[in-house]
Amino acid sequence: MKKILIGGSPCTYWSVAQKPGARETEAQGLGWELFENYLIALEKFKPDFFLYENNESASKAIQSEIEKSLKVKLLHLDSALVSAQKRQRIYGTNIQGIEVPKDRGLKVKDILVPGFKRENLISEVRFNGKDDTENNNRIVRIGTIGKGGQGERVYSINGKSCTLSANGGGRGAKTGLYLVEGQVRKLNIIEAERLQTLPDNYTKAIKEGQRYKAVGNGWTAEMIIHILSYMNIPKEEPLVVLSLYDGIATGRYCLEKLGYKNIKYYAYEIEESPIKCALDNYPDIIQCGDAFKVREDDWKVDL
Repeated sequence: MKKILIGGSPCTYWSVAQKPGARETEAQGLGWELFENYLIALEKFKPDFFLYENNESASKAIQSEIEKSLKVKLLHLDSALVSAQKRQRIYGTNIQGIEVPKDRGLKVKDILVPGFKRENLISEVRFNGKDDTENNNRIVRIGTIGKGGQGERVYSINGKSCTLSANGGGRGAKTGLYLVEGQVRKLNIIEAERLQTLPDNYTKAIKEGQRYKAVGNGWTAEMIIHILSYMNIPKEEPLVVLSLYDGIATGRYCLEKLGYKNIKYYAYEIEESPIKCALDNYPDIIQCGDAFKVREDDWKVDL
């Protein structure tokens, strides 16, 4: 039996998307307390392997303290290498020998649902004259609507998508806007799932608005699969997995895609919609509630 600890504490408090003055840039405050739950679980659970993820936009001071606390050098990896989405993340892990994945060259056009049209057309677009036919491996902004806020920018499908988000407003909220078959539209939920390299309709158990939020909060599956593939664990080995801030159980999906079948999976998550989605895909997940429970004196995981 091998024990694995995975998780990514909510990045809300560390993100550059926070309003000026609200962002935490030092190793203190609620954001750091959420990370400390992971450290406590690491100390008590004593896993064979651990993997921690967060947003690259966390301050350098916080990133440095994460490295000191986990006693590892952070990996800086962009999901753009394995998906059609620009998504820069930091990973802390004791898994050895991880190499940067090869660039698969995926673009937004590769994840589109053929023939999909939205009823409410967006026509008031100010195009910037940039060549939309270029074969780019980066985000290509080709136009704007409204005042040009984050949800009002139009991108080319011949490049990468902007980073999916869990929140945000505007006509392109959570996905950005794209010129697709002559129509400017946001991406549908299937396309958003594909940007996170999840199976189509992985989040089907919850309402559409919650689906976008859950996907935006989640992991890019193929990047996690790449990292976990370096574990030297035989596929027939029983696994006990502890997942903090589990979300929609992407970690479970990744382990099963790697070929592990004998998995006992404990998930700490408090939002109802992600829990519902996780259980729809994996009814045997043991849902444990609030991650702050790891601080209790008698806390333990049944092996």
